[in-house]
Order: sequence, then structure tokens, then C-alpha cells
Amino acid sequence: MKLFGFGITAAFVGLFLVASGVKAGGDQNKSDLTREERSAWYQRLKWPADCEESFQSQAEDIPDAGLTFHRLKDKQYLVEIQCYLGAYQPGFVFMFYEEARTKTVLLKFKRYERETDGRVSRYLETELSGFPEFDDKTKELKVWSKSRGIGDCGSIVVYTFRNGQPVVKEARAQACQDDPDAPFAEPEAWPRVRNP
Repeated sequence: MKLFGFGITAAFVGLFLVASGVKAGGDQNKSDLTREERSAWYQRLKWPADCEESFQSQAEDIPDAGLTFHRLKDKQYLVEIQCYLGAYQPGFVFMFYEEARTKTVLLKFKRYERETDGRVSRYLETELSGFPEFDDKTKELKVWSKSRGIGDCGSIVVYTFRNGQPVVKEARAQACQDDPDAPFAEPEAWPRVRNP
């Protein structure tokens, strides 16, 4: 009788896990996520509270869960977490998630800003404003960040990942010009940053 009761209890627990988006073995769903699943992942990965608060305050205007898992290696993921929409570009944080050890790391990215005199400022950021694009084949992340709405200046940086940490492969940065007759250059044609 005890075995029968245990079987019923196990079945109910299994149904609960499926309904809550948790797969067998404790693996949560990582694709086509719902808002409820985002909340469950927030409790598990613990990204910054101000990012989650910003997302929730704009959730009605964001069409999806704002959470994407990019596979780096077996059981290792780059997690893209949208924080806000922004005036002309959205904001994100990224985490490295190693499923086998339940290890999570909030990532810091090298960023660049070119001045009108050609000098390049370098800094580290955990929150990125821009348009991220992950290549599933090369496992590279490209982020185009605009310095102003028209997109004629800013930076475009390509990152690879080594031991879960972002490494700059290529960086380009364009200074904002006040000359209305200055030719518009596509981000891929912006001047390269030397020794990024």
C-alpha cells in the first residue's frame, strides 16, 4: 500500500514539474519561454534585481519573455536577458550558465567609445544597450550599440567566449559628428579599434 501511495505522489510531483516548465532531471525549459518561465529562471539564476524590475515595468510593451539561452557547449549557455526597451535601443545583461554545476556568472563586457579627436575610451559594463546577435555556428556574439537615435555613431563589437568569459574578437567605433553633410557609414565600415 505504501508503494502505491508513493507512486501516486510521484505522479503528482511529475505533473507539477511539467506544468511549471521543469523537465525531468531538474532541467528547466530553455526555448520559447513564457513570462512564468522567465520568473522561474530569475529565481534560479539571480540576475540583477534592477534589470528585472525594469523589464516588469515595461512587460506590456515587450512581446516575448525577454530571455534567450544560446548554447556555447554541452550544458553551457550564454543567457541573454532583456532589461528594458530604451528610447532607441534595448538594454540587456548576459550570464554564463553551466548547467552541470548550476554555476552562474554575470558577465562583464569590454566596450568602446571614440571621441571626435580619434581617441578611444575603453570601459567594462555588465549592462549593454544595443542590438545583440548570436551566431549559433561560430558561438560569437555581435553587439551594435548606437550613441544616438539615427545610428550614425557608436560601436560594434564581436565577442567570442573562453571558459564562459567574453573575449573581444573585433571592435569598431565611430565618433558622433555635428556636420549634417557628413556621409553615413554602415557600422561594419566604422574604424577599427586597435588592440581591443
